[in-house]
Amino acid sequence: MSRYQTRFQTREHAGAELASALRAYRATGALVLAIPRGGVPIGRVVADALGADFDLVMARRIDAGVALDDTGKTWRTNGAQSDCSAGSLRGSHFDQLCRQRAVYTPVRRPADPGGRVVIVVDDGLVSGATMHAALASLRKRRPARLVCALPIAARAGLDQVRALADEIICLDTPDRIENLAHFYHEFQLVSDDRVRRLIGMALTQSQGRVMGAATSVPSLSKATQIPYRTTHLRAMLESAPNAVGVALMVHAGGAQRRAARSQYLVRKLRAKGFATMLVDLQPDSRVDEARDFDVDDMVARVDKALDFLRTGTPFASLPISLLSAGTAAAAALRSAANHASQLGAVACLAGRIDLAGSATLQRIETPTLLMCASSDRDSVRMHQLAFGQMYCPRKLMVVPASGCGFDDRRALEDVATLTIDWFKGHLAERSLPCLSYRG
Repeated sequence: MSRYQTRFQTREHAGAELASALRAYRATGALVLAIPRGGVPIGRVVADALGADFDLVMARRIDAGVALDDTGKTWRTNGAQSDCSAGSLRGSHFDQLCRQRAVYTPVRRPADPGGRVVIVVDDGLVSGATMHAALASLRKRRPARLVCALPIAARAGLDQVRALADEIICLDTPDRIENLAHFYHEFQLVSDDRVRRLIGMALTQSQGRVMGAATSVPSLSKATQIPYRTTHLRAMLESAPNAVGVALMVHAGGAQRRAARSQYLVRKLRAKGFATMLVDLQPDSRVDEARDFDVDDMVARVDKALDFLRTGTPFASLPISLLSAGTAAAAALRSAANHASQLGAVACLAGRIDLAGSATLQRIETPTLLMCASSDRDSVRMHQLAFGQMYCPRKLMVVPASGCGFDDRRALEDVATLTIDWFKGHLAERSLPCLSYRG
């Protein structure tokens, strides 16, 4: 058993607790600056909770007790001794820092901290070198108040930055930290794509405040479990502020490639303004084959996910679209037939829609998009047959694909575009009944 006690579930959990400790700065016009990459998810949550502006402060550790700021200046914590390699590496580290800034915010200038309350956030502090460089650089730009905010920090490292901040907010200060990951249940590497998305959310929210728009749906990134009989369904909820709708994507276990495909599609949906909830209906299954009674059980799981979406998330007021793949598509269609008033649109990708049954296909009222790969002739014939049995507004798209089907990146991009257009086209109200088919 680990000798460390997990302090936070995720960075977002840490951000929520940190925002509570910073509530005195709510609605003060503060500027939250996060140190990338680990500090960005935390800073995003803090900025949203405080109604603050959000941006990055660039700093990079290059040696023990030594770090660079975004001007290329080297900062040393008290008593730090750098070996000769630090000087030779400085240029390459500064180049990487500049490239990061260009990747994260390529078309706008950094926020000006001058005369403002500035809150600097990271996901933790060990030696203090990176935070020291960030605070020292910001201090030269004359903020009205400079606050250092951290979920967790080693006491010795925190002592290295106390003189640079007007206030330090830290939730936990163990004597020693060997690895920050020991204090988080989930501590995955934050990708550049995720940093860009979170910064993009900040820009959209800032524009909304200028226009006087209220945030009706907060930003969210949360792993959760949906109770179902004697087990739980794992779900991941993510949203930018003021989402236009919510897409529930369900899949049923199977190979890792299926999970990767699902992750790609929900990322594309979020980039177009949708909140997403990704649910694996059969997390313990390694195959994507089911008998009729398995589909009945999956229908109950889809219904449970829909109920949770309405009662256990901030998305109750948003129109819901349902995206499914494989065997889960049969369950999604049966659920759609039973809950026509709850769904705005349905999309099925390479679905086993034959398992839904003719009676179900004829009862569906929700606008439905069917997609299959041109390389799978059996699937094309099955989809054409199902399409002819449906009476709802519907579209069948045979997507050009190579022999590996929807593992083809171009085909998957086409699927994402078709799905987004279909969902957006049915956000406000259902269109008039129509037939559309393209082979």
